Amino acid sequence: MVRPILCATVLILSVSAFATPLTLARDGKPTATIVIPDKADAKIRAAALDLQHYVKALCDVELPLATDGKRVQGTGIYVGVCEPTSEGDLPDKTLNPETYAIRVHDGNLYLTGRQPSPVSFAVSSFLEDNLGVRWFAPGSLWEYVPQGKPGELRVEVKDLVSVPGTSPRIWSGHGWTEEWRAWDQRNKAVLSEIVPRRQFQNNLYRVFPPEKYATTHPEYYPLINGKRWIPGPDDRYWRPCESNPDVLRLTVEYACKWFDDNPTVDSFSLGMDDISHLCSCPNCRALDPRPDSYEKKEFSDRHYKFVNAVAREVAKTHPDRYIGTLIYAIARKPPETVDRLEDNVFGFITQTCGMWYLDGRQAEDEAVTREWARRCKHLSRYDYIGFGTMTPRVFPHMLDRAIKFDKSLGFEGMYTEVYDFLPNTAPMIWAMAKLEWDHTLNLDDLLQDFYTKMYGTAAPIMKQYFDLLERSYYTDRPGHGAWEHRKLSVQAVALSVEDLDEAFRLLQQATNASGDPDVQERIFQSRLGLQYGSYVIRAAALSKQALAAAVTDEKSAASALQFAERISQLSVEREKFWADMLKMDGLAGDSIRGLTGQGYLVGGQAPSLESGGTVAALKVLAWYSENAPERAAQIAQRISNLGGPVSDAVKSWVWAQQTKPQNLSPNGDFEDLGTNTQPAEQDWATEGAPKGWSTWSSLGDARFEILGGKGHQGSVGASIAGSKASACYLQTVPVKADERYLCVAWMKGDPAGAGQGSGKLSVRFRDAKGSWHARHDLEPSVDMVQGQADWQPVMMTVTIPEGAAGAVIMLGTSDQAEGSRILFDDGAFYKLP
Repeated sequence: MVRPILCATVLILSVSAFATPLTLARDGKPTATIVIPDKADAKIRAAALDLQHYVKALCDVELPLATDGKRVQGTGIYVGVCEPTSEGDLPDKTLNPETYAIRVHDGNLYLTGRQPSPVSFAVSSFLEDNLGVRWFAPGSLWEYVPQGKPGELRVEVKDLVSVPGTSPRIWSGHGWTEEWRAWDQRNKAVLSEIVPRRQFQNNLYRVFPPEKYATTHPEYYPLINGKRWIPGPDDRYWRPCESNPDVLRLTVEYACKWFDDNPTVDSFSLGMDDISHLCSCPNCRALDPRPDSYEKKEFSDRHYKFVNAVAREVAKTHPDRYIGTLIYAIARKPPETVDRLEDNVFGFITQTCGMWYLDGRQAEDEAVTREWARRCKHLSRYDYIGFGTMTPRVFPHMLDRAIKFDKSLGFEGMYTEVYDFLPNTAPMIWAMAKLEWDHTLNLDDLLQDFYTKMYGTAAPIMKQYFDLLERSYYTDRPGHGAWEHRKLSVQAVALSVEDLDEAFRLLQQATNASGDPDVQERIFQSRLGLQYGSYVIRAAALSKQALAAAVTDEKSAASALQFAERISQLSVEREKFWADMLKMDGLAGDSIRGLTGQGYLVGGQAPSLESGGTVAALKVLAWYSENAPERAAQIAQRISNLGGPVSDAVKSWVWAQQTKPQNLSPNGDFEDLGTNTQPAEQDWATEGAPKGWSTWSSLGDARFEILGGKGHQGSVGASIAGSKASACYLQTVPVKADERYLCVAWMKGDPAGAGQGSGKLSVRFRDAKGSWHARHDLEPSVDMVQGQADWQPVMMTVTIPEGAAGAVIMLGTSDQAEGSRILFDDGAFYKLP
């Protein structure tokens, strides 16, 4: 299909080829007045105050601000629709509603749009393009205001109308503070009041609330394992029985009412988010292309048949409205039996361009995108920019390549999960904001603008620094290239230790190259960001060496003990530094507090990366106990003196072995084979689960089994197999704030070897009402060591945070290969003295 791409290209429509001079200040006095409408919207008022502030910063003259919208004598800068503003000063009604206009005539300047946000875009663009102001990152430290002549300001202005190249622009997770939200607005990284084709995320669950239909029409809900599954009030990730004619009818009626109730919204969503419960009735399975599509979790055909059916009905009564969907996960693959989507359907297609350094990944994504461009008239992009990673995830050139590729196919909007650690990525994020409005800009010019204006004489070195982060991120290394979101073990290999050392050296060199305290503070913020993630990078590398080291004699025992000591020292430093960062001012502190508040920083997984120290220390203790018992106590004391999680875990383990405390984990050893009669919580299951435990599987594909005679030391155990995503056994133990516990479980891979999915011991917290605790970053977890043939203890100490009343013990696994399983046994939860 030949598709017009004009709508996806930024338009700068110049009305006049010649610039008109305007004098804003002369001889230390203002010669212009800023005017905003009476009762102006808050965004228009904020933009006018910005204009007043930065003009004063440029020339030390404050322009008066009139708030009645009336015509003023002399030069007027009319922000929004004021008394002298004519229809011709506004962008044409047929253009994208986010379009802004800058007009100059009769000695006046008009900064206009048809909604408050575009008006503010006109102001910020005037400040950037005409006055040279920049907002490179949130906070005044990261602003750039050129040095003007005191008391004088004359500017050349051309008429223009600017249409966004990307609309809508949706940034998820980039508004932690007022300064950050102001940065978003000034850089146009916001969702305007009216945007085309926005609603695409999961909304179908709202159409069939269980309190309305579950009793009278259970057939509306998905059939799973022969039973109609009724969602709870908070369940969102499910689809109704889409082959049921009444489900289609009710969805159409709901969508039409939605449009009638929301006249400025042009779309209704049937998005396929992280759906875990879908219908397996014969009629729904008949919508799938093959008999095994349901088992393979391939649902594109049934989904887009349903989407098209709704879209066709909606078009009969609301021909100017759209049906939106997310082209994602189990519905990302182009369907086999649906050649095209209806013209009133639009989709946001997911990809992760930050992973294009992997062999074939870019070509694969682009091929899928081209095929969807053939099938869908209106496409937009959904990408993952930050992942909430604490280590540098820097890929500006791949991001630039991805945006330009999408625009070549006529893509319209972009949804980005930003969740970024700005001290590591600020140049890339600022450039992304610029490219979303105008993808024709040159990325390297944008980055150079950032470096030059923010770092002055240190700019060349800071360019080397960010180039190093990008080059290292593109380098293939074991473990790198897997999904990074909430997986600290993957984030820990984003940089090599050697590149980390070089990065710190460049930061020190850059600091020495500038005497400007503002430049030095910006570099310091980058150092804080790098240091925050450096602990897990170093600990993961040391743990890998420690786990591989065999303890066979006193020399190898001394070497293993050195590993334990180095890892322990890192963990002690890490705990203090991470706690201090939560109190830091500036970009680094804001980033940490924001990501922590959203539950994206998974610092609780750090003990897993440091577990090599614990394993090494236990090996050393075992060797001395067997081969030199007269020195065992001395070695044990040396390990106890290390401090931090490694020492804590070892001391707690030795204490538990010696004192045999009460195990607070109900049926932690799985020996009680009685029937589990407790009711299931949330989306957990208890039917068939070991007594005292529940089971959970994100995709419902895991196989849970109680194993007689195959547990640790030949006892009863439990296993999980077949989980392509995440699955676990879980139970809740009552706890109180500030209490400390040792949590232990024995695990084994079957068959032994890497690649079959790893066992994981995790603890999450719940408050007195049973809701999940807000501080996800405090929830610890430890992975088993892969590749070992025998049972191994996996342990960690747990400190109960303020507000927690229950500790949820989870024995889990994920990403299992076919034919493999993880065995669990002898789970224990000991209260420490």
